[in-house]
Amino acid sequence: MCKLVDKLEDKKVLFNMWKIILLVLTFFFPHNAYAGLEGLGDIKLNPYSVEQLEKYLSDGVKNKKTGSKQRGTGLVFSISADGQHSGFYYCFQGKSCTPNEVKVKSYCESNAKKRGVKVKCNTFAIKRKIVWNNVNRKVPKNVSVKEFINKLGPNSGITISNAKPPSDLDSEQKKQLKSLLDAGIMTKKEYEEALKQIK
Repeated sequence: MCKLVDKLEDKKVLFNMWKIILLVLTFFFPHNAYAGLEGLGDIKLNPYSVEQLEKYLSDGVKNKKTGSKQRGTGLVFSISADGQHSGFYYCFQGKSCTPNEVKVKSYCESNAKKRGVKVKCNTFAIKRKIVWNNVNRKVPKNVSVKEFINKLGPNSGITISNAKPPSDLDSEQKKQLKSLLDAGIMTKKEYEEALKQIK
């Protein structure tokens, strides 16, 4: 009986030691729950996304509709892999905020969905640091986004499209929707619902 009690005591001590080791490892090697949201692959930013990135990085007005909360510091900028759709999150002036990559990813994807496009978005920048393709370079305050991206060079996988945005965005969206319908990617019902959202 005494040996059985000793064995149980030894197992308890061993179990408690493992709990302590696990706790210490967790403390010294914290993990990022949002790891992997940074974008990878070649990307060509369209003029609108470049404009949004400039707005995100600027100290100016971010959102005119928010009154006293219209200025702030950009925290996370998310973009679709095709460089066409983007969204960002900023911290109101005078506040302390933590970057939320998941929230911005969802916001970017919902913006694209409103335009009738289903895309996946990923983090392009956290604060002033471009993290796409693990570039991990901070954009200086006195340099334009176009200038900075051009300096990164083609090896970074990040380029800017020279295409001009269509003057009639609604007709351009209708053409894209029609091509999706013709290719069988969209059903007739989805096509008609998307057309209603454009009008």
